[in-house]
Amino acid sequence: MNEAFHDDLWEYSELCTKSLSDDVELRQQVAHELLDHLEDAFAEEQTKGPEEQALKNALRRFGDPEELASQLAESNARRLSRHARIRRAVKWLVLPMLIIGVLLCIDIRGIMASTAVLRPFVRIWLNQPQPWRGLEWRVGMKTRKLSEEEQLLFDYYYGNGDRLELLSRLYAMHGDDPMICALYAQEVYLAIDNQLPKAEKLGKMPELLAKGRAIDPTNPLYDYLECLMLMREGSLLPRVGNTPAGEETVKDRAKLDQAIAVYRQALAKGQVRTYTAELAKRIQGMLIIKKDLLGGLHLLDVAGSQSRLFLHTRQFISFLHTRQFISNGVIQYCDLLDREGDNARAIELLATWRTFLPQFLSGEDTTVSDISFSASRIAEDFLKCAKRLEATDEISALQKVLDLRWEMKQSLGDIETFLYEGGLLSVLATHYSAEGDNIAEWAVERRLEAATFETMFLALACLILVVAIAVFGLHALIMRLGGRHPFLFILPKSAYLNLLLKGILLPALLYFAILLFVARSGRMYLAFGGISQLLPASYLCLLWPLYYGVYSRRLLTAWMNSIGAKAYHAFRASRSLNMLCLLAVLLLALGGILRPISAWRQRYYASRETLVIPKDGVETREQRVIRKWQARLLELCK
Repeated sequence: MNEAFHDDLWEYSELCTKSLSDDVELRQQVAHELLDHLEDAFAEEQTKGPEEQALKNALRRFGDPEELASQLAESNARRLSRHARIRRAVKWLVLPMLIIGVLLCIDIRGIMASTAVLRPFVRIWLNQPQPWRGLEWRVGMKTRKLSEEEQLLFDYYYGNGDRLELLSRLYAMHGDDPMICALYAQEVYLAIDNQLPKAEKLGKMPELLAKGRAIDPTNPLYDYLECLMLMREGSLLPRVGNTPAGEETVKDRAKLDQAIAVYRQALAKGQVRTYTAELAKRIQGMLIIKKDLLGGLHLLDVAGSQSRLFLHTRQFISFLHTRQFISNGVIQYCDLLDREGDNARAIELLATWRTFLPQFLSGEDTTVSDISFSASRIAEDFLKCAKRLEATDEISALQKVLDLRWEMKQSLGDIETFLYEGGLLSVLATHYSAEGDNIAEWAVERRLEAATFETMFLALACLILVVAIAVFGLHALIMRLGGRHPFLFILPKSAYLNLLLKGILLPALLYFAILLFVARSGRMYLAFGGISQLLPASYLCLLWPLYYGVYSRRLLTAWMNSIGAKAYHAFRASRSLNMLCLLAVLLLALGGILRPISAWRQRYYASRETLVIPKDGVETREQRVIRKWQARLLELCK
């Protein structure tokens, strides 16, 4: 037989037996058997015509190489060696292993929560002013099926649309609901105060005030709104922080008299109810909140201190400023009475601060900012007026209020600062310094913090491993296109056992030990001033994968040397294929071992009684601090 025809037949047999490449010996055996049959068919066809035509006819008799390869793989499946079967299974499982590993490592809710928590820290590190402004945890937020009215209220709460228009529609549906009426009255007042034309079209303030007083007669909110409007019409009220003084500020004495009359009418009622707390409870009732960190952040958004601070801005009428405007008007009227020679009446009106402040500070809506503002700016303005009027009793009482504010500042820190000593969520705990507090109080937050950032770093480690796997896979593919065929080695059992113990289990135990150390260190996971805080991240994302890769390559090289494979140039491409599979095993280990543990730890600590996340029947740190200073301030007002 012509040597060229023999090579063609051998190439055809090699092509047909490629499906058996996992078992080299079996493939060679089957290839030689097929070659014998091909040579017999070629010899038979030679008797019928030229050799070239005989070769074509012989190959045609055996059919398409792909189909024949499939038939040979099926018929010789039982003849494959154990190692060949393992290699074949691994090849089929590499891609599913990678996909499963990635899916296991990625905790979507954990990453969303970590991202939301990290946002304020980034703003602080970038030295952005007032980093708590605009914090919202709406990522992953789900609601039950809402009615049309509930959806309008939900959109209003989160500012999804024209807020005044949303409340106008709600008021048309449920005008007798005290909460809806109060919210709408505040929105309309603000629109009128800002001279927005559409306010007059959407609601008449007098009608709203009358309606509010009718359905909520003990709530002085509507009286104070009317008082504000009259004060605006009767005087040139200064901006917040400027104490009014001087007769030139009076525009309409009759309006001022009427405003003070309405002010006294409001004093005779109970506490001011803006329905902030009730609105938050209604919104919370619309949410489907899971017992994990993201669910805790949603609770914090709805009922937490910063949420209530945002709600003041959401309602647009901040009673921090509203109280200031009303107190400015009252002080202005006291000065007017004093200039008219009616000092006794001026002092009597000034003394109404003892009733005025508690009306805004005794409800569920009270925040640390409310207490601090009342005990500083408002009390200071009243004190200045008391000194001008020479009201000795009021001077003494107001001075005690200012002393209380100084004590608060010494205890809680400045209003613009944040607590770093606590834990993950301490940045949201409304400016407490924790000085003199028991740091052990923050144990749950610190462990929650560690589990949260661990989830984020697990995702980063997963990404790093996927990139490494892609690099090794690309190298193996390039080598294959260059004519080399990567081969998957099956290592001895001892090598796999060492890899499991020294490459996965022991590093995992060391990682948990590092987490335990960081969680008990009493400092924030990512706080400045401690290199140890970066250990878990660097270990998980860098040290462990690097150590595992080096150790795996060492085991692989030792095995290749023991079987003499390293001496063959053709096997050099096999390292990348084998490293790809070994790194996929680590990816599965991270996703199958660490990620479930991290998710469990996160959910466990998020469900515990924390000092920050509000839960039914649990007094948060903020609530405890508010209750303490609220009681002391109210006592001084008596």
